[in-house]
Amino acid sequence: MKKRLFMFLTPDEVTHSSCGNIYPDVDNFQVLGLAEGSTEEEAFEEFLNTNKWVFNTNFKNVICIEVKSRIHEGKMFLLDD
Repeated sequence: MKKRLFMFLTPDEVTHSSCGNIYPDVDNFQVLGLAEGSTEEEAFEEFLNTNKWVFNTNFKNVICIEVKSRIHEGKMFLLDD
């Protein structure tokens, strides 16, 4: 079976706004990494094998999303000031 690329994210934790700004903290997803596999499970196993550091974090929930195009092939958008 053909290998597919998957991205692993976590909704755990919060990103804090910049120091001195009044902007609120942001609930978001953090990208943990990428791995290839024939299935989501195989890719997750590969991700864990190559990213042992993740076991030393407080992350509990990991979401797997198949990546259909490489990041460098994606369209970039800019936020206006």
